[in-house]
Amino acid sequence: MSDNAEGKIGELEEIIRALADVFPSDRDNVMVAGAKFEEFIGGIDDKGVQLQKLINLAWQGMKHLYEEDDFFMAVKTSTMQGINTIREYMLSDGNIAVEDFEQSCQQLEKALSGGKESADSIIEVEEAKKQAEKSKSKNSKKPVSKKKESDGVDDDKIKGVTLNDLASNIMMLNEEKVTAGELGLLVRILKHLSETAADAAKPALIAAYEEAVEAEQADKPVDGWLAFISQKAEEAIEAEQDEVWGDESQDPAAEETSTAGDAEEKDLKSTEETEEEEVFVIPVDSEEAMLGEFVTECSDLVESAEVALLDLEESPDNDELINTVFRSFHTVKGTSAFMGLDPISEFTHSVETLLSMVREGDLSFDMACADITLESIDILKKMLAVVEVSGCGDPLPKPAGYERIMRILNNIFDNEVSPADAMKKEGAPVPVAPVVNETPGGEPAAEDADTGQNGTADKSSGKSEAESTVRVNVSRLDRLIDMVGELVIAHSVVAQDQSISEDSDLMKKVNHTTKILRELQDTSLILRMVPLRATFHKMNRLVRDLARKAGKSVKFSTVGEDTEIDRNMVDIINEPLVHMLRNSLDHGIESPEERAGSGKSETANIWLRAYQEGGKVVIEIEDDGKGINKDKVLSKAIEKGLVDPDKKLTDSEIFSLIFLPGFSSAEQVTDLSGRGVGMDVVRRSIEQLQGKVEVSSQPGKGTKVSLEIPFTLAITDGMLVKVGDQRFIIPTINIDMTFRAVEDDIYTMLGSKEHVSFRGESVPVIRLHRLFSIENAVEDLLEGTMLIIKNNNKRYALLLDEVIGQQQLVGKSINMMVKMPHISGGAILGDGRVGLILDTSAVAQ
Repeated sequence: MSDNAEGKIGELEEIIRALADVFPSDRDNVMVAGAKFEEFIGGIDDKGVQLQKLINLAWQGMKHLYEEDDFFMAVKTSTMQGINTIREYMLSDGNIAVEDFEQSCQQLEKALSGGKESADSIIEVEEAKKQAEKSKSKNSKKPVSKKKESDGVDDDKIKGVTLNDLASNIMMLNEEKVTAGELGLLVRILKHLSETAADAAKPALIAAYEEAVEAEQADKPVDGWLAFISQKAEEAIEAEQDEVWGDESQDPAAEETSTAGDAEEKDLKSTEETEEEEVFVIPVDSEEAMLGEFVTECSDLVESAEVALLDLEESPDNDELINTVFRSFHTVKGTSAFMGLDPISEFTHSVETLLSMVREGDLSFDMACADITLESIDILKKMLAVVEVSGCGDPLPKPAGYERIMRILNNIFDNEVSPADAMKKEGAPVPVAPVVNETPGGEPAAEDADTGQNGTADKSSGKSEAESTVRVNVSRLDRLIDMVGELVIAHSVVAQDQSISEDSDLMKKVNHTTKILRELQDTSLILRMVPLRATFHKMNRLVRDLARKAGKSVKFSTVGEDTEIDRNMVDIINEPLVHMLRNSLDHGIESPEERAGSGKSETANIWLRAYQEGGKVVIEIEDDGKGINKDKVLSKAIEKGLVDPDKKLTDSEIFSLIFLPGFSSAEQVTDLSGRGVGMDVVRRSIEQLQGKVEVSSQPGKGTKVSLEIPFTLAITDGMLVKVGDQRFIIPTINIDMTFRAVEDDIYTMLGSKEHVSFRGESVPVIRLHRLFSIENAVEDLLEGTMLIIKNNNKRYALLLDEVIGQQQLVGKSINMMVKMPHISGGAILGDGRVGLILDTSAVAQ
């Protein structure tokens, strides 16, 4: 195709776009389109007879649009179609069927002559105005609702509307500029067609009609409503055509001679085909990039809906919450319909209908309704997960529970039964009515909620302001931070060069560069920080479901969900949080009867908090359950040989025993108030993040588990120490203090184990030079420096040659051929050398 032809095609596309924005009240674009079309005609040298005829008719159509009101919409539609035929002629280099030219010419001629079968026979502008004026004078004493603005079209004309007329009408609408009259006319057309169209087309038309009614009744229709109606109109047209072709293919004689036995066999075959429904396939013309954007957008909407639903359980009369859930499902429905993902659009449409009933007051939002909607969210998540890993032409099977939820919803809609009765019919457990709870005194208002058997919570923050964001691949962020780290290292090497310190001007420039690099490093690290909000929301759902299964009433409260940590750490902390909450619910929280018997409220409390403290993030899980019985924990540990019977342990050390791997390998932990089942998983995960865990508890009052982790692993706040000719880095989060021992502080236990007295406590000494076989290191305990390390409520002293100082270092993963069990990683030092980061928990063991 020549450059000239491509330019002409572009001109035609601009003309079509200009005509699309032409309305009786705004004809400026007709002049624009006319000028471009005149320029286009002048640039065409070879015009065949058919092409010349269509060009002339299109030119007449534009003149009509500029000068006349009669048959406006029909002429506009036909003119746009005619110009598009000319465009197709140019695209195919003249290779286009004569029938296409004839059809476009006939449509234009009919529209210009005011043919009654044209689309404009139902929306002729001048007559609509007259009818509106007549209706207005006839009912002048009656107030007219703005939403019910007259469209000025007689019922007789509505009866003559076809599906093609509907498609033309939709094409003329602008979702953002649609008037009440245009929307009212669309509702009337859809209502008529949904009652009179072919049976195969009715389901799509009914869905479109319901969507149009919702848009008409809403103060501000949600985005995507017109796209959804357009999609359903296309489905209806295709269904009607399929039915027509199917009827024509039947042999009348064969139908007359068919026997009752044949009919029964046909019915049986139809039933079998229904039971063995074909798996839906993602449209082959879908763009994978758009599918990815679809999954990302819908996942955010589903998360928003889930959070609002959990809040809605506590405040079922909160209109804003139900609107949030409704809008989320509505947008997913419209977007999935646009993408051609029918299972998702049909499913979300059914759930949206349920939510619409709640929103309009026809149905109360009770526990059964909440269960149905939350299970629908789980099913929707599964379908989105399949789309995320699938491509064009791949199957999109309906996940387990899809059909069951659809049957429950249809039973509610068709038979007007309650959600609880519909669930009961499908064999689902019917939820118990909620229990009203009060916010505990002295506690901050909570972020998320469960009610009744699932608990309740309070909201502590208002709406956050909308932010402008852009999605960036995580690997790109990691690469950016790596490059910034390399830049910091290179700069540090240069800054320590002797020649720099000898030149004052050069030193000033280096110092200025250092400041800029620090800001660059801080900014790049912030890009990797994400709030704990999503993690906390997952925990909220977990608590709700577990409490329901256990038959316990729990009020779950979250505080500090905006606290940020490195995104690479989010997945790691998810497992320990899940495990601790499971233990709290399964074993720490008593049954309502037990709590009532001990004088407590039947509704238990669990708090999940997060806050920053210095250079670390603290996450706390606290409950007001039965607490830990330390005597039972100690006796259990002694019984399993995990602790010396003669050793005196503090309360903190006793509570730390629950993190030992062997502690939970025997009988059930309910005898020990439930603290310790697999809690070693928690400790290992937190130590992987160079953090620590602490437990405090009071029998009968509750337990609190605190996790301390650095807010990022990209940089390391560490103490650089020297042992012989080697240097090590010790994370400052694990350091208690440094000191020089005196002779009276040193002693041995059991004849060989070296200990040092620290604040009245006996602390074992670990010689790093022996651990790593380092020569020429300090041997005398009185000459070296003692560094007290605190690890899981245990202390030990590291013997060092000297402490060089605290530094903020760029962390690097080290690919080692030989495993070093006492090393957790490495960091590049200021002189470019690698410093090994000690794994303080491994050293202690």
